[in-house]
Formats: sequence, structure tokens, C-alpha cells
Amino acid sequence: MSLAEVVIAATVITVFLTALVGLYNLQLKVIFGSARQIKAGFLGEEGQEGVKYLRNLSLSANIVPLTTGATYRLVWQEGKWAVTSSGAYIDGLYDRTIVFDSVERDAQSNIVSSGSTVDPNIRKVTVTTSWLERSATSTRVLTTYLVNLFDN
Repeated sequence: MSLAEVVIAATVITVFLTALVGLYNLQLKVIFGSARQIKAGFLGEEGQEGVKYLRNLSLSANIVPLTTGATYRLVWQEGKWAVTSSGAYIDGLYDRTIVFDSVERDAQSNIVSSGSTVDPNIRKVTVTTSWLERSATSTRVLTTYLVNLFDN
């Protein structure tokens, strides 16, 4: 075996190993990125469930007095959910915000974007979970409606 063959074989092996390490690093980035997205989805769903819990206790006491369009956060205090205007990051990474909006209905009781009567028994809830990933902010947004099911 000549020196040229040894150099070529070493180069091929080095390129192969470098590509293998690069592929492994890419796989790790995808796995950890997916885990963050999944957790953000769960945190958003948890936010919706927390707001439903507050609605079930009393929509008129817990949800209606909140300023529509303002940004709130859901916190666990003294064994129950509470809405606050300030809060800390969840696990030092995720920021979950909640915005309550009034809902308007037309004469046929259809939900419309504006120009009709505000329905006092329903609120639009937008839960946004955001986190920093590779120098950019990623966001998950869940939207639902809360209806005064229990007339409370």
C-alpha cells in the first residue's frame, strides 16, 4: 500500500466520521426542539384548564372583572389557580400569557368580530406560550371560548 492510498483512506474515514458526528448533533437538536414544543403545548392546555377551573368556580367573580385585552398570567397559589398581571417564567424558559376578550353577537346570536351587542356570559380566551430557542422566540397559541355554563 502506497503513501497516497493511506492518505486517501484516512481522508475518506475522517470525512465519514465528521459527517456522522454532524448528523448526531442535528438529531439531538431536533429531539430537544420537539420536546420544547410538546411541553409548550401542554403548558398551553394547562392554562386553558386553569381558566376553566376559575370559570367553574365563578365566571362573574373570577373572569368578568378582568380587563379585556390585558395580558395576564396564571399562577398556582395556596392550592388553587389564580390570575395575576405579573409572573415568573415556567421552568426558567416558558412564558405563558392569557388574554381575555369580550365576545359580540349579532341579532341571530352569531359571534361577530365587532359592531354588535357584547355577550356578558362568554369570553374569548387566548393562551400564548413562548420560549427562546436558538436566539429566536417560538410561540404556541391556543384560543377558546368560556361560557357561563353554571350561571355563576
